Order: sequence, then structure tokens, then C-alpha cells
Amino acid sequence: MKVDPSPIDEILEAIWVAREENRDTIADITRVCGHQYHGKEVNVEETLPQMQTLNLVLLNGGAVELQSEGEKRAMGIIRRHRLAERLFTDVLQVSEKGMEMTACYFEHILDSEVMDSVCAFLGHPPLCPHGKPIPAGECCGAYERNWVKPLVVCLADLELGKEGEIVFITPSFHKRFDRLTALGVIAGNRVKVHQKKPSFVVRMGETEVAIDKTIAQEIFVKAT
Repeated sequence: MKVDPSPIDEILEAIWVAREENRDTIADITRVCGHQYHGKEVNVEETLPQMQTLNLVLLNGGAVELQSEGEKRAMGIIRRHRLAERLFTDVLQVSEKGMEMTACYFEHILDSEVMDSVCAFLGHPPLCPHGKPIPAGECCGAYERNWVKPLVVCLADLELGKEGEIVFITPSFHKRFDRLTALGVIAGNRVKVHQKKPSFVVRMGETEVAIDKTIAQEIFVKAT
């Protein structure tokens, strides 16, 4: 499969990524382009004035800011890329290299309807495999409609007696992540819901672990 994405889309994506790192200069955007696209040449300085003419960005001295249309377009690219990464990692178990290369293709060719279905299928994941936020789509607000049965659900929603593989964890704070890791609650391990009331208890191998239900809502599993 060969896709020749426009330099504008590549730069919009780079602006979004640089902004997540609290960076917004032309030099930052150029650096991200070089890193993200494996050295492929994207002439940032030449393309940015064209993007400003199209009302996609605002150039303010050496800084670059997304305009509303640029924001919308960049969000779509990032959403498609990171959802594709989740799909290849959680479902197809593709290698890191294969995942990244194919996600770069998918971000340019899939439409929003397809991605909403993928998002619902994956359980509306909030983070990509690298821990970066996945922009929410309209389908995320329609979660309760159950358009597509999610493949990935939070541990708290897993039925009593059911087993699943931990896919990702979104702890409210980092210390909680450390404690869960110490208990063996990490991505790739299998858990079984042993008890839901009065306390939430999961079984991992021969070990039983009691956790708060709010914590169980931050652990996402693929039912098996």
C-alpha cells in the first residue's frame, strides 16, 4: 500500500504533537517532522505561509498556532493514527515497527465513520499504546447507545467470573500506577473477576487482590 500524504497534513500532525510537549516554534515543528517521518523531507518553513493563507495556522513571530479549521483537521489525523495503533496492538498484535508504519497510512485514508466503529469496537480507548491522549469522537459521547459491542471494557464492567487480558491502565495519579504494578496489575497479565461485592476482588493466577471499584474503572481489559 502506498500513500503520498500532503505536506500540510504532515505538518498539522507535527504541530499537534509539538503542542503536547508545550512547544510551538517552527524549529520545534521541523524537529517533530524529522522524527515522526524518519527523515523524510517536509519543507516546514515553505509550507507554513501557505497554511496560514488557508486559515489553518497563525504565524506569530517564530511561534505557530492552529486555527479552528487546522485544529479540526489535525485532531482527525491524530485520532485516526492513535486508534489505528490501538487496533494493531490490542487486536492484531502487530510489532511496534509494523504498527507505526501502517498507522501512518491509515491516518490518511480512513473516514470518520470507519474510525468511529473502530473506536467503539475498542471500547473508546482514551490513550494510545504510547500513553498519549486519543482525541474523542462523536461516538465516544454515544457510548451508551452500544452501536458496536466493545472489544475492550473497563474491569469494573467485566461480568462476575469472567476473565480478561489487561490492555491498558489509566490511573488518576502516578503513585496508583506504581502500586498496581507492584501487585502485578500490568498490561498483558490476565485477571478474573472473583467477587464484586462487598469489595471488588480479582484473581491473577493463584493470587487474589482486592481493589477499589474506582480503580477497577481505570483498568481496561479484553474479555477472553
